[in-house]
Amino acid sequence: MNKIVLVGAGGHALSVIDSIQSNGKYEIVGITDAGAVVGEKVLGYEVIGNDAILTSVFDNGVEYAFVTVGSIGNTSLREKLFYMLKSKGFCLPAIIDNSSKIGSNVWLGEGIYVGKNTVVNAKSTIGDMAIINTGAIIEHGCCIDNFTHIGPGAVICGDVKIGAGTHVGANATVIQGVTIGDNSLIGAGSNVVHDVTSKVIAYGNPCKVVRTIE
Repeated sequence: MNKIVLVGAGGHALSVIDSIQSNGKYEIVGITDAGAVVGEKVLGYEVIGNDAILTSVFDNGVEYAFVTVGSIGNTSLREKLFYMLKSKGFCLPAIIDNSSKIGSNVWLGEGIYVGKNTVVNAKSTIGDMAIINTGAIIEHGCCIDNFTHIGPGAVICGDVKIGAGTHVGANATVIQGVTIGDNSLIGAGSNVVHDVTSKVIAYGNPCKVVRTIE
């Protein structure tokens, strides 16, 4: 079994740990976190230090790492951690819960998380470090770009394109063929029936832009 270190001891770590345990592919050697107390445990796994110890973790034969810091509307920390881990030589695998359903000809990027009871249908692309959270549905032919977070229960209909760093809130629906730009925030429960540009906050039924993100 491959050894893996987790980076981040917050709420997202709980979901990821549960999914790692469900598939039995990785042995968690510990968790690093800048703010947590060394020795604190998350679902039985110990915080072993802050990110400064990751070089020694890699040098001691742990080749895999996973970012267990979540994001809502700001992916800068996840991006920073991804590139830091890559620079140290770590491989960032896709963590896919055993209860999820992945269709044929689906491309999965590095460091992605696909949570419980999710569906990713045929010929979809999931970019590096994307989060497909609990119960979300990604229909056929979708393109979910790097660092994007699809919230719990969201439904992304066929042939939708969602740009990098965007957050689609819980239980939102994006109808077929819509394009959403980079670094935007779609509010929970929204019904997206038209294209949405980059760097905006939009919500409602139908979803409308309410302001830009500076």
